[in-house]
Amino acid sequence: MRIRLVLTWKKVAGLIVLGIAGALLVGWSGLVSIAASSGHFAITRWFLGWTMENAVETQSMLIKKPEHIELDDPALIRRSAGHYATGCAACHGAPGVPQSPVVEQMTPSPPRLEEKVGDWSDEELFWIVKNGIKYSGMPAWPAPEREDEVWAQVAFLRALPGMTRAEYAELALGGGLADSDVAAGGETTAALDGIVENALADCARCHGRDGLGRGAGKAGDAFPVIAGQPAAYLYATLRAFALGRRESGFMEPPANRYTPEVLEALAQHYAARPGREIAAAGGAKPAATASGAAGHPFEDAPVAGEPYNGRAPENSLLSLESWQDQAGVLEGEGELSYAEVPLAAAAGPPTSREGILRLGRRIALEGIGFRKVPACQSCHGQAGWARNPYYPYLAGQAEWYLSEQLSLWQEGRRGGTEYAHVMNEIARNMTDEQIEAVSAWYSELPEPVQDERETSPPSSR
Repeated sequence: MRIRLVLTWKKVAGLIVLGIAGALLVGWSGLVSIAASSGHFAITRWFLGWTMENAVETQSMLIKKPEHIELDDPALIRRSAGHYATGCAACHGAPGVPQSPVVEQMTPSPPRLEEKVGDWSDEELFWIVKNGIKYSGMPAWPAPEREDEVWAQVAFLRALPGMTRAEYAELALGGGLADSDVAAGGETTAALDGIVENALADCARCHGRDGLGRGAGKAGDAFPVIAGQPAAYLYATLRAFALGRRESGFMEPPANRYTPEVLEALAQHYAARPGREIAAAGGAKPAATASGAAGHPFEDAPVAGEPYNGRAPENSLLSLESWQDQAGVLEGEGELSYAEVPLAAAAGPPTSREGILRLGRRIALEGIGFRKVPACQSCHGQAGWARNPYYPYLAGQAEWYLSEQLSLWQEGRRGGTEYAHVMNEIARNMTDEQIEAVSAWYSELPEPVQDERETSPPSSR
């Protein structure tokens, strides 16, 4: 007996319609178990995991780690440790920190990452951290444009399997908890009650209570220096992070966690801290500069894209008077012939450290007229931010941080306070070599703390 089956387009279409109707009927019936408590059938769990692994492997094929990034860099590892504690450890646990029983009842339940990161390549980890995983509770990176931060998180994950409880406590929890029992979820998420002390402890995981940044040796410049920055600038920057006007996966979540009043208190705290030079000498920050500029109300702190009812400080167009030296050399008024470096030479930009510093000094003091780049010191010297408290000082900042911010402006991806747009065209008119040079020069300057201080690094004289 033969059964002859002839397929026609009508029969195929009918089967498709029948299949769709059947699926809708099953969904409508409410009989499908969606309870996390029921888990998955073994075959379902395997299929979903297999599909996810294949998707990550395929979609990460075009990712390439930038050549300048070293995942074993202690500064890079430290830079993302605090974020892991506040954003990841509550679900994934950490050395000395158990997973919460609550997250263990999720389907699928988050794995302990010490045991799993070895299964993925660097590029696959980058893809997972940046994009997250649907239907798993794994979120995407809060600021997907900040791939530098994603790579920093990958560096921390790579170091996690070999990390001891004490090392994790020192890196991610601010130290002091290595010998204490930490409850599931304890010391992994910041307090949500808006108390300033808890918020300050949250900040101190990375920036320290002194604002100089935690870490020593090769990790000594893991974080930007916020000690002594104008309070108005710090507050406006925190508000920009909180409102999503400035992108950072590290800073947006904690800034959004607290009320404007708490952010104001944090800004005041760090503005009053002495910079490295004064701290090393055991001194205190002068009261006159603790808040940046007296009388400028916090409630008027301008944030890019946010309605602003205040006014820009008077004399925002600054003169070139300087606090740094009496001869006027630092603001470009004195003799600079000894520091002259061609901005465009036949042999290309300088390659030696001394040559790079000389070029950076010239850009900072004189600017690049033909490229419409003004002297950096006209705004970022103390005379500048004393008149406009929304301009930060740059002296003594980490070289990587200054370079990264200028590059973000160059690419049109850097927001911030109401004055952040000033840097858009300036950075676009700079070459990568000029950004490298001026970042290097400022990083080797001492913090601006005394009028009579000589501010040129020895190698640039």
